[in-house]
Amino acid sequence: MARTTFADCAALRLRPTLSRSEEADRTLLLPFDRPVATKRATPLAVIRPRRWLHALKRAAALSHPPGGLTAAAACDLQLHPYQLEPALAMLRHGVTRVLVADAVGLGKTIQAALVLSELSSASDTFRGLVLAPAGLLAQWSGELSARFSLQAEVADAAWLVRAARDLPPGLNPWTLPRLYLSSFDFVKRPEVLQSLEDIHWTIVVVDEAHGASAGTARRAAVHAAAVRATRVLLLTATPHNGDPDRFDALCRIGEAPAEGDPLMIFQRSRSDAGSAGARRTVLLPIRPTGDEQRMHRLLDAYTSCLWREASRRGDDRARLAAVVLRKRALSSAGSLETSVRRRMALLAQRDAPLEYQPGLPLAPDADDSECQQDEEPGALLSAPGLADASREHRWLASIGDRAHAAASAESKIGALIRLLRRLRRPAIVFTEFRDTLQRLCAAAGAAGIDVVALHGGLSPSERSDAQRRFQRGRLVLMATDTASEGLNLQHGCHVVVHFELPWSPARLEQRTGRVDRIGQTRKVHEILLVADDTAERLVVAPLFRRAGRGRTSAPFLGRIATVLEESRVATAVMEGQDIGTDAVVGADTDIPATCCVPAPASLGAEAHAEVERLRQQRQWLPSTRPPSRAPSRVASAVRLFGSPVPQGVVGIYAVALRTALGAVVDRRLVCTHARGATAAGCSSPTSIRAAALSLLDDRDGGGRAAALASVSDGLKDATAVHLRALDALERRERSLAVALPSAAGQLVQAGLFDTRALHADQIRRADVGARVDASRERLRNLEGARQLCTTCDLIAVLLVSGSRR
Repeated sequence: MARTTFADCAALRLRPTLSRSEEADRTLLLPFDRPVATKRATPLAVIRPRRWLHALKRAAALSHPPGGLTAAAACDLQLHPYQLEPALAMLRHGVTRVLVADAVGLGKTIQAALVLSELSSASDTFRGLVLAPAGLLAQWSGELSARFSLQAEVADAAWLVRAARDLPPGLNPWTLPRLYLSSFDFVKRPEVLQSLEDIHWTIVVVDEAHGASAGTARRAAVHAAAVRATRVLLLTATPHNGDPDRFDALCRIGEAPAEGDPLMIFQRSRSDAGSAGARRTVLLPIRPTGDEQRMHRLLDAYTSCLWREASRRGDDRARLAAVVLRKRALSSAGSLETSVRRRMALLAQRDAPLEYQPGLPLAPDADDSECQQDEEPGALLSAPGLADASREHRWLASIGDRAHAAASAESKIGALIRLLRRLRRPAIVFTEFRDTLQRLCAAAGAAGIDVVALHGGLSPSERSDAQRRFQRGRLVLMATDTASEGLNLQHGCHVVVHFELPWSPARLEQRTGRVDRIGQTRKVHEILLVADDTAERLVVAPLFRRAGRGRTSAPFLGRIATVLEESRVATAVMEGQDIGTDAVVGADTDIPATCCVPAPASLGAEAHAEVERLRQQRQWLPSTRPPSRAPSRVASAVRLFGSPVPQGVVGIYAVALRTALGAVVDRRLVCTHARGATAAGCSSPTSIRAAALSLLDDRDGGGRAAALASVSDGLKDATAVHLRALDALERRERSLAVALPSAAGQLVQAGLFDTRALHADQIRRADVGARVDASRERLRNLEGARQLCTTCDLIAVLLVSGSRR
């Protein structure tokens, strides 16, 4: 039984007894429900030794140390010790903010789901929020349901419409206790964020947290939700891009104004996790055709001139336009022709309004929706170019003509088709741009190769359908980089082809990580198609070759695989420079000690012990299902000949450390043995019951005293661990018990004739006091959790006789 107190009522959670462990918990609301405590004699059943052993296993399966995982025993997955470390840090040691920065493919989603399953099973008032890119929500929902039996609500625009229709007017749709999944771009809307900020969250999980970069609406929305949560869990394989300010902003997501505890970081490479599988990387040089060589030479000359002029006048947009043209040419001649023709048209009408203002670095802006990230960045092409406009027009026209000629027979596309014909197995082909993807699909289809496309323009249902089709048949998946995050394709594929190299080692690792991850049983083949005599072969390919040397042995946080910015690679490409070996093999990136701390090594030993305990429980649970009316106390008798156990009575006690609210902090089984001839001659159920009842009576308390004495030191350690965790949770709660500023309120603007937005904002400001009162109520519950008591119940008796020959 566990009790949770609120301002106007209390929730009394009734847990099933040992014999009824398959039943669900039930919750009563006081004073609306009026339970009456009754005194009832605990039944004692005399059963056969085998059933007695099964009952003992059921009791052992319910035992756990302080902060131990209980729901994980029923999860449908193979547990690895390192995956339990973040959960133990949060549940056992009270760490309130954690960043999991493991390498790609080590199961960050699983690590977060373990925490979610434990918290949701522990409280009826659990409110969890998972924020992720929109394309990953379906995967999150499927993983939580299939592996952890967690049903999550996908909170999107359609859900908001249903909630407004079904819920009472004025009720916040986020109020109902459950687990919500939502996207960055949905919660950053002011009308959504306003209602989300009114909720206290048990935990907020941010997947691909690097997408909530500093200075964006995404980051403001994510932080606004996280700073109202008791626990915050950030997930990303690329936490550091070389900018210390951006990394500091990432580490401070969810940091409360008066909080003193820093963020704890877990950063494990594949070798650290013991899963450094075999990977074979092949760089396949492609000799360009004569038309392609002339196209690249003309483009190099033009973009170099444009880069120099733009640098002199400090025009970042023009520099970006030059970079876009270079990247489009390395993608395909057809893509370059499209961009060159478009630039010519845009320069002819310089007064046309811009579609949007792009920013650095060269990757798409963090606030762009997914569907834009693999499209041609056309608005960049309108940036002013050379001072001599007529010269620039002639240059672009010549480049366009060469690109048109080269597009009729592209060397890379031909090499890709030949490669896929030889493979005769499922493969994933990655490219950066959607129009290049469409050309590759058309060429493969003409060659009789079955393909399925995956890009940012697909809806979530279309993305899921494409993944299912690929995993069911021997197809080739053509994908853009928007599909390189969140896909788990290791079970049906082990070949990845990079049609062109991205200008970031981290993005290349994200692509290959779709198949080189936990569960992959075959050697992963990574094939890089590189155009000879271009910047791709001279600058980008050597960079990846050097960066790959420490891929599995070095933590990603401190290596160039994540800290090398795309803008730095672009500068090297445009200026024909080489990025030095010292930068690639790179010294470790400094981690500001003020905002984060590395995870302690002691968690590794704790995780190994926890995995062994959970594995043992999994072995016991399937074979120990209790009958519908099994008693909670059992007794049996056994005759053991030549056994080291002397004749007497064995008592099994369940010793539990409980809070004043009824929650079990620590539960363990203790065995006692009383020598004597009591067990001799006890063969009938009546005699066995009589002997067991005498031990149950235990008027002098000798058996219970012995049981408690044997675990006194362990209970003291469990109490200390529990109180330290409560200290950390209390510090976090006190930092939240203040009136936090509203990020959504800063986005509210008064209409000329409509002041409803301002009126709603005033109402929310009036509710601040109620939220502070709720926080203080949670602090009182934490204080109640400090009051501990120890219970010692005899649950099983075994009479041993005939031990001497």
